[in-house]
Amino acid sequence: MRQDGVRQDGVRQDGVRQDGVRQERKHAAVTQQKSGVQGVAKAAERYGEPVMWERTYSVSAETFMERQNLEDRRTAEVVLLVRRRNGRYLLHTKAFYPPGTYRLLSGGVTPGEDLVEAALREGHEETGLQLCVERFVGVLRQRFVHGQDVAPFTSYLFLLSEDGGDLGNTDTEEQITGFCEVPAEDLPAVAEALGDLPPEWAEWGRFRAEAHRLAAHVLLGDERP
Repeated sequence: MRQDGVRQDGVRQDGVRQDGVRQERKHAAVTQQKSGVQGVAKAAERYGEPVMWERTYSVSAETFMERQNLEDRRTAEVVLLVRRRNGRYLLHTKAFYPPGTYRLLSGGVTPGEDLVEAALREGHEETGLQLCVERFVGVLRQRFVHGQDVAPFTSYLFLLSEDGGDLGNTDTEEQITGFCEVPAEDLPAVAEALGDLPPEWAEWGRFRAEAHRLAAHVLLGDERP
């Protein structure tokens, strides 16, 4: 992922365009209809209406191709705010990440899979913990743009609480090499660190930072759980 070719248009200077961004609640059925993900409306009914954000990223040809290839394999992803019994939130790192890079857990939603079941499955696979869904935190609709081409991708954020088990990755293909825990107040700093990665990771980091900003907005702002 190259930093060159990233257009820094809009009010922020990190490659994320925010003109026309909507930060309002909408009925989750609309999201389900557009994304094809199953169980979005049901999740909103049971765990609360999510906060809706939209982001557009101007990216290089290389990054755009990666996103297109990803879209061929999954419809969306879940981003997991796993709250441990001490009240802190679980972050992870992987073998191939830049040193010291940690972020919230996430995983793909397979076609036809129920959204809440995907969150619980991914949470257990990546942590080994028994988890309970507490809140449907947010929906982050994203558009990766290169020239006239657009690749959409949606992240669904869930708050999950620890209910037993021992922490440890059960899916070796994920290459998770470590965990750490942070208070909710540290999530903005995590987002800033992701947005300031080396050039070869810059576009990935800017994309990954947005879910942490949305999580912090909900946990620390007016949308307190």
